Amino acid sequence: MKTKPDKIEITLALAENAASIAALESECLECPWSEKQIAESIESPGYTFFVACLGGTFAGYIGIEWCLDEGNICNVAVSPNARRAGVATALVEALVDEAKRRGAVRLFLEVNENNAAAKSLYDKFGFTVSYRRPNYYGSEAAFVMVKEIDRF
Repeated sequence: MKTKPDKIEITLALAENAASIAALESECLECPWSEKQIAESIESPGYTFFVACLGGTFAGYIGIEWCLDEGNICNVAVSPNARRAGVATALVEALVDEAKRRGAVRLFLEVNENNAAAKSLYDKFGFTVSYRRPNYYGSEAAFVMVKEIDRF
C-alpha cells in the first residue's frame, strides 16, 4: 500500500517567518539575506513571500520583487528533509498564480547553470533561458530565465 504524502500548505509569509527563512537561507544559499533584510522585504509592498509547511512543519519559501508588471524571483529554498515532496513545485505554482492575479506579464529569475534540479523545475513551468551570466555565483555562471505570463 502506498502512503499518502503529507499535505503542503502555502501561505503568505509574515515578518515573524523571517527567522525561519533566514535560517534556511543560511543552510541552503551561498549568499543568504539577513533576517532583517528578509523581514523588511516581507513587509514591503514591492515584495511577496510565500512559506510552505509540509505536515505542519516549515519546509521552504519563495520570494519575488515586483517592478511594474514584472517580477524577479529573488529567493527560494526548500529544507533538505522536505525535498522531492512537491514543495518547490507548490511554491512556484503559488507565485505564478500571484503574478497572474497582479496582472504581471513576465517573471525573471537566475539559476546556477549547474543546478539541474532547479532548472528542471523552472522548465516545467515554462521558464526559458534568456542568457547566461558568467561568474554570477563566484566561479559559476547563472542562467537568466524568463516566463511570459499568459493572462487570457
